[in-house]
Amino acid sequence: MKEKDEITFEELYNQNKARIHYHIHRLGIYDPYNEFYTEGLYAMWNAYKKYEPDKGPLATYFNYTIRNSLIEKI
Repeated sequence: MKEKDEITFEELYNQNKARIHYHIHRLGIYDPYNEFYTEGLYAMWNAYKKYEPDKGPLATYFNYTIRNSLIEKI
């Protein structure tokens, strides 16, 4: 796998956008205006910027950050 600096956020977004939908669905959120999707996307961006590879897998960090961000918005 490439280093974080070599992977663009756009590539990560395309690989992980289903994660946002997954958490919205699992939390039973009705999101007709995509407010929660936008919140999840912002959480993913923050996770991408703050990620430290030596602390664990990026996917786990995305899940943690997105889920908690959505719960806070509720």
